[in-house]
Amino acid sequence: MAIFEYHRPKTMAEAISLLARGNPLGGGTSLTPQRTDLKGVVDLQALSLDRLEFSAREISAGATLSLEALAQACQVEAPAVSEAARKEASLNLRNVATLAGAIVAGGGRSPLAAVLLAARAFVTLEPGAESAPLDVFLNRRDAFLTGRVVVTVHIPRPVFLGYLQVGRSPADRPIVCAALARWAAAPEFSAALGGYGSRPTFLDELPPEPGAAGVVAREAYSGAGDAWASAEYRAEVAAILVGRLLREADRR
Repeated sequence: MAIFEYHRPKTMAEAISLLARGNPLGGGTSLTPQRTDLKGVVDLQALSLDRLEFSAREISAGATLSLEALAQACQVEAPAVSEAARKEASLNLRNVATLAGAIVAGGGRSPLAAVLLAARAFVTLEPGAESAPLDVFLNRRDAFLTGRVVVTVHIPRPVFLGYLQVGRSPADRPIVCAALARWAAAPEFSAALGGYGSRPTFLDELPPEPGAAGVVAREAYSGAGDAWASAEYRAEVAAILVGRLLREADRR
């Protein structure tokens, strides 16, 4: 029987040195289903990575911050982030699941990843305090996480950030979802579509007109068909959701 290693480092340097002997462990909700295939874990809970700070420009959230803590803290400061965190998992799971875990393990149906992408979030990793836009990180998760761990997620604060989804029920993971951010310049918009694939789709510099933005959304999801929904359905719903969010942003 193979020996399973459990490590609980007290410093980041110690944690980094142990990564070759186990997977980083936050809340464990994404690793538990894989437990029979793991040779060990490096528990990050003693590293004080659960901090949350608000400034005028961004929200800085630690990697091991629980999804429920994020949802509670952002109810007023960033309602769309709070809503997406709540829709990410049930209450019991949100109490243990971590922000970094949701990003690292999240797929295309992740509401939180969609909102963070629309907000142009970026992550900081150690060692080296390397930063990467979330859009880039999601495309190269394995490469970024070789010998490194996510320590902070930085969420810029646009003048508007909204989220809408369509699912089998209000509490279910989305079949189609859209998140949209309005920035002070221009005005400028960025968005993300979720509900399909290995990660949400990032739409940078979205046209400000609902009709033109809908065309972009339809094209982005023109091939987004699977067992949950046809590509035609997702493309049409994505266009509708983006249009609604643009009109909501104009009223703010």
